[in-house]
Amino acid sequence: MDSVDQKHQKIAALLEDYPEKVGIGKLKPINEVNRFLTIKQSELRRMSAEECGEASVILNQSATYVQLEQNKISADIEWCESYLQFIIAGEIGNIGTQYMPYEYRKALAIKQNDVAMSLQSIITKAKLRLNLLNYLPNQLRNLSASFADLQQTKRQQRG
Repeated sequence: MDSVDQKHQKIAALLEDYPEKVGIGKLKPINEVNRFLTIKQSELRRMSAEECGEASVILNQSATYVQLEQNKISADIEWCESYLQFIIAGEIGNIGTQYMPYEYRKALAIKQNDVAMSLQSIITKAKLRLNLLNYLPNQLRNLSASFADLQQTKRQQRG
């Protein structure tokens, strides 16, 4: 029988390979993103319309990458929560009193089971990582749209 870590690694591998199976391929982080997130106004003025268009594409690609990473983390959390429910299902009814809130009984059931504790630890860390990324794809897309608008403006000024 596989340990929790082995099962978790198998799920992580499936999630990692899935985009390739649906034809997206392996997406990778883009190193140039930070340049556009921290660009100075003087640099913006010097950028050509083509450079603005390239920046827009790079930021959109990065937003897609971050969104995919968020999706993997969310799937990871769902798997862990489902497995956790399966593990503590039999124990939770025997803990505390009927008047004790479900969340307290759940926490006590988790605390009494090493596998459940491992799963809860994975869930907690994954939720923290997800919170860090929460608004990033939208911010990247908004910045991408700004670069696309700037590209249009620069093209109109040339023409």
